[in-house]
Amino acid sequence: MSVIDTKGVYDIIRKTLGIINERIMQHGEITGYILYKMLEYERQYTDQELMDYLMLGMLHDIGLYKEENVKNVADFETDNLWPHSIYGFLFIKYFSPIGDKAEVILYHHLDYNKYGLVQSNYQHILECLSLADRMETFLHMREEKKEYNYFNLYRDTKFSGAALDLFWKAEEKYGITAKLVDGSFREEIAQLLDKHITSEQYKRAFLEMLVYTIDFRSEHTVVHTLATMNFAKQIGRLMRLGSKDLSNLYYGALLHDLGKIAIPLNILESTGRLSDEEMKVMKAHVRITEMILEGIVDEEVLWIAARHHEKLDGTGYHKGLSEKDLTLPQQIIAVADILSALYGKRSYKEAFSKEKILDIMQSDADNNKINKEAVEKLAGNYDSIIRSFEKEKDDTIGLYLQIKEQFEVLIEKFKDL
Repeated sequence: MSVIDTKGVYDIIRKTLGIINERIMQHGEITGYILYKMLEYERQYTDQELMDYLMLGMLHDIGLYKEENVKNVADFETDNLWPHSIYGFLFIKYFSPIGDKAEVILYHHLDYNKYGLVQSNYQHILECLSLADRMETFLHMREEKKEYNYFNLYRDTKFSGAALDLFWKAEEKYGITAKLVDGSFREEIAQLLDKHITSEQYKRAFLEMLVYTIDFRSEHTVVHTLATMNFAKQIGRLMRLGSKDLSNLYYGALLHDLGKIAIPLNILESTGRLSDEEMKVMKAHVRITEMILEGIVDEEVLWIAARHHEKLDGTGYHKGLSEKDLTLPQQIIAVADILSALYGKRSYKEAFSKEKILDIMQSDADNNKINKEAVEKLAGNYDSIIRSFEKEKDDTIGLYLQIKEQFEVLIEKFKDL
């Protein structure tokens, strides 16, 4: 049985990105809907392709989430086009299940009369996305900045006239703008997602992508999440969890720190000891994670994610639960999370040695803070567990480096377009 359906994946992405920047999320959601309806009108695409393009439209400005203080997408996009388009292209290419279509994001701000300067396998989709993006941006542009004859004035120069004609046909058939005004487009998206079945791999890939969005705030947190996932999986296997519990543990570990997306960067990346008030804010990430996931994922996945800071003796947070309240997978993620925190190099500390890590964790186990058997399995297999994680981490860091290198190359290549 699946721990999450397609609509649940969409809702988690929407809620998490909305925490980072509600306006960018709304812009993407509306742009994705417009694109979807334009392509639906043509009746040339499979349900899966339409799903891909809906998600592509929703995420087309994902590179903007890296920017600070973007309050009006329309104002921002008139001045800063290539950096977020290039970063978004690389992000979707490497971290999402629709990476083969990512070039559409790369070129979505390119004027139509310059399409001859680039090659794209998805030119029609590009034309439609560019038009949908401009439509949404125009609708929310400040009145003093609007050119009311824009779509007549720039036809076949800034955007495709054929795409505009397609939009008006879709508008006449589906009433797109009326649904945008009254908000019913969201119900239509929900119904589409409810009836559409996607593979577990597809859904998992989008959730894994979401974890990498935390990199917009803190690279340390991304590495910590990857480590917690890896450690939890290995300890779970050593403790002979069944396949269902291992699956739940994987998803719980994957999603356990989503709430950190809402924590101020000065606290998340603090180089010193947090004050009592700052620690209170930091601890809120658990409740925020719970709020994001509640009612969307399988309940056991929710509690694995939301209880990773609980202790067996009841001294943890955010609910002060004790051993009798915590399942074995919930106890394992607590061990994995502590191991990740101790092993990793963070803004406020260097990585600890093997001996110090095991001493700290054994002390916690002896004092009934964390599961003793899990710590014993960790101690007996420490070197192999760490080797496995380091290999996975090297692959991840390699992707980061590849993105950064390609970003600089593409910025230079496209700066004069």
